[in-house]
Amino acid sequence: MGVLVQQLLNVAQLGAVYALIALGYSMVYGIIRLINFAHGDIFMLGGFIGLLIGVRLPWLPVYVMMPLAMILTALAGVLVERVAYRRLRNANRMSVVITTLGVGIFLENLVRLTVGPETRQIRSGMPTASVAWLQGHLGVYVTWDKVLIILVSFSLMAILWLVVNRTLVGTAMRAVADNKDVVPLMGVNLNLIIAGTFAIGSALAAAGGIFYGQAYALDPYMGIDLGWKAFIAAVIGGIGSIEGAVLGSFLLAGVEVATVAYLSSNLKNGIAFGLLILLLLVWPWGIMGKPGMRKV
Repeated sequence: MGVLVQQLLNVAQLGAVYALIALGYSMVYGIIRLINFAHGDIFMLGGFIGLLIGVRLPWLPVYVMMPLAMILTALAGVLVERVAYRRLRNANRMSVVITTLGVGIFLENLVRLTVGPETRQIRSGMPTASVAWLQGHLGVYVTWDKVLIILVSFSLMAILWLVVNRTLVGTAMRAVADNKDVVPLMGVNLNLIIAGTFAIGSALAAAGGIFYGQAYALDPYMGIDLGWKAFIAAVIGGIGSIEGAVLGSFLLAGVEVATVAYLSSNLKNGIAFGLLILLLLVWPWGIMGKPGMRKV
C-alpha cells in the first residue's frame, strides 16, 4: 500500500509539471492552429528566470518570486509571438514550423550564454520536512514541498479552466478558436486575444519550470526532452482541449513512473513514444479530441 501511494504521488508531481507545459501547446494550437515547438524552451526560460530572481533577490519569499517569474515569462512569450509568429499567421506550415524550432534554439543558446551550461537547482523556499501522517501510517516519505507543488499546480489548472469557461476573456478565446476570421468583425481584438493566450501559456510553463527546478535541476537544454513529452501528452489527450492536455499529461506520467518503478528507467522514453503511436492508431484525434473540434 505504501509503495502504491508513493508512486501515485510521484505520478501527481510529474503529471502536474507535464500538464502545466502541455496546456500551453494545447491553447496556442486551439487558437491559431500553431504547434509552438519553442514552448518547451519557454518552460526552460521560466525556470531560469525563477532561478535568477532567487539568486539576485534571496530575501524574496517564494510566493512572491514565483508570480514575478510567471509575469516576466509571460512577457517573454508575448514578445516571441509579436516578433516571430505574428507575421507568419497566414504563411505555409513549413515556414512556421522552422520558425518555432529556430526560436527554441535561440532561447536555449541565450540562456546558455547568460548563465552557463551547468545544471542548477532552485532553492525550495518551502518546508522540506516529511508529511508526518503519511510517514507514520503508510510508511511513505513525502515532503511538504512536493505536496505544495501538487496543490499549487492543480490550483493553477483550476483557475485556467475558470478563466476559459466562466469569463468574457475566455469566451473571446473560444470564439477566436472557433472562427478567428469572423470574430474581429464583432469588435474583438484578435491580436490582444492571441497575445493573451501566449501570456497565459507561458506563465503556466514558467510555474512548471520553477517546480521542476526545485524538484530536480535546470539546464539550458531541458526544454527539448520535457517539451516533447508535454507535446506528446497534449496529442494523446487531444490537442486543442484543456481537459485532454491534463488527462494526457497524467497518463503519460503514470506510464513513465510505472516503467521506472517496475521495468527500467532506460525504457521510459521508448514506451512514452510507443504509447503515442498506439493511441493515435486507436484515437487519431486523441482521447478527448474530435475531428474538426476547436477548443481553447
